[in-house]
Amino acid sequence: MSTKRKTGSPAGQSAAPVKGSKIRRTRKKTGKTTREEETEDAGPAGGATVATVEENQIEDGTAIETKPADKAGLKPKGKSETALEKFAADITAKKIEGLRAEFASLATYVPTDPAATVFSQHKDKNRYNNIPCLDRTRVVLKYQVPPETDYIHANWTMIPESLVKLGNKYICCQAPTEATLNDWWRMIWQEKPKHIIMLCRVVENGKPKCAQYWPLNVGDSKTYATVTVQHVRACTPEKEKVFESSLLNVSVGAESFQLQQHRWLDWPDFGVPNSGMGVLRLLRLVRDSKDCTSLIHCSAGVGRTGTVMAVEIVLRCLIDGKDISALEILKELRNSRAASMQTEGQYLFLHRTLIEYIHAKKLAKNEAAEFSAAYVEYMKTEAAHRKQALPPVPSSPGP
Repeated sequence: MSTKRKTGSPAGQSAAPVKGSKIRRTRKKTGKTTREEETEDAGPAGGATVATVEENQIEDGTAIETKPADKAGLKPKGKSETALEKFAADITAKKIEGLRAEFASLATYVPTDPAATVFSQHKDKNRYNNIPCLDRTRVVLKYQVPPETDYIHANWTMIPESLVKLGNKYICCQAPTEATLNDWWRMIWQEKPKHIIMLCRVVENGKPKCAQYWPLNVGDSKTYATVTVQHVRACTPEKEKVFESSLLNVSVGAESFQLQQHRWLDWPDFGVPNSGMGVLRLLRLVRDSKDCTSLIHCSAGVGRTGTVMAVEIVLRCLIDGKDISALEILKELRNSRAASMQTEGQYLFLHRTLIEYIHAKKLAKNEAAEFSAAYVEYMKTEAAHRKQALPPVPSSPGP
């Protein structure tokens, strides 16, 4: 059970909840009367909202390891808590500048097996010709091959089990183009994922980023070569504002299976969301489907996609009690999906998201507050630089 804490308020007044906070109500008996108490989980320093995470409870519902209380009433830390606190201390000590230098060092990183010959042979099927699809980890299509080709710009995430056992399987891929819609659904029919995470919109800033690969309206169906897709119903979690979800039925002839598609609503290309808690909720939702395959895509399938995949891998390593750095994990991720994570801002957002998780666990409070404040200042500075770089707005013509 989580430890309850009271939020005080002046006499005769109710404390106003922090925006995004979660109110818990409990009933207590005092003599012959029963009263109701409210407790509130507030957001971290820096203004971002932190969702409630039960003490000793990780995002997928399994317990973080703890040890029995000692005679002094102090609870020795388990390996998960120790790893999380050390991670927070390490990145706080590195500071924002240190993390920026880490990401800059990746500019010269080459995957352990950089061969991408099949990618080079199918330029018409690549959305961006500067984002290679590695041969070693590519998803090889088998359904309807031949006469169709076995190529699609998609890679399996293959992380050494010595680092972490993810349990579920993950495919990182580019968004389909109009020319690859049939290939897209051949892959989905073949691999039968339970979840698709879509981190881009169909059109962003007036530019096409993803083909409309599913029927928009509930009840509608559309056929892609031999694969028929029906939009069954909306299934967005209650009160969710960051993403929306739909249940899709996928069939070939009399055979069928169902999957959930989750569409992020406001993640800007080359940018980051205001908070990482939506990423944590989405990954938990996917993780709750045990032993399944999930497909993650944005437009190129490396920036936003790589960021979400990195959050999942680093978090699982820390919960397993591993003493690791995000830089180490990102190199391993790039061995599977070349060019994963494209910007310095995405690398810092990865750390910010993990700090939000650590804060929600009520661990490393000082480090979480210090890093959050530094991150907010970094984002303000970056916003000011972007504003200065914009061309001046033309003045309105006179009367």
